[in-house]
Amino acid sequence: MKSLLILLVTAMLVQLLGEPTSSAYQFAPTSRVFSPAGSESTQSFTLTNDGPERIALTISFETLERDEAYVETNRDADDEFLAYPAQIILAPGAKQKVRVSWLGTPKPERELTYRIVVEQVPIEVLDPSAAPETPAVGQMKLLLNYRGTLFIRPPNAAPAIAVKGAEVLRKTDGSSVLAVTLRNTGLAVGTVQACTLRLSPEVGGSAVDLTERDLSTLHNTRVLAAGTRRYLVPWPAGLPIGPLTVVGRCTFTP
Repeated sequence: MKSLLILLVTAMLVQLLGEPTSSAYQFAPTSRVFSPAGSESTQSFTLTNDGPERIALTISFETLERDEAYVETNRDADDEFLAYPAQIILAPGAKQKVRVSWLGTPKPERELTYRIVVEQVPIEVLDPSAAPETPAVGQMKLLLNYRGTLFIRPPNAAPAIAVKGAEVLRKTDGSSVLAVTLRNTGLAVGTVQACTLRLSPEVGGSAVDLTERDLSTLHNTRVLAAGTRRYLVPWPAGLPIGPLTVVGRCTFTP
């Protein structure tokens, strides 16, 4: 009886709350590599309205920076790009090409990374004559956003990822994990393929070797140009907890 009551209440809530509605659209590609000068400093993207209603979209730009924990931070970067058009109203089934041009320095010292932000806004924001859409009772109107990645890459820029160090990290529950830090001293983003480590306790104990399988958390992850990234892996069995001498090697691709 109790289970039946729960099912009835759940059904009533679904009817009352209804399903969220949204106007579906596609933005492609979501990642591009730009040259800071020349023909590749301007590139095109495609917006496609897959939904049954007109939609309004705006395009803006932000910097993309990450700390060692890979937490992203952003700052406004609209002055460094030109998007044409930057505001679009798309009819159902319509497609729109958007040309994006880099306006920043033509000779950056290293690769620069940005976000292109495609934001859906209420149709009346771009078309004042459009009547505000009123969702059906019990429905929500969802506005979809895309956050793509733009790389401004100087000629011949390449990654150079190496092991910076490894140390014990105490968690709040008192347990210990191994914090492995990689550094990209190169001029472009790199993708980690595999790493190996030899960990030697500075006070007593034998060295422990970690294989690619032990460090699978690092596989296929990115480290931005001139950036560092820290990974947490289980503390190796048999390794005394304390300061370590670390020797490591990583393979990587652009």
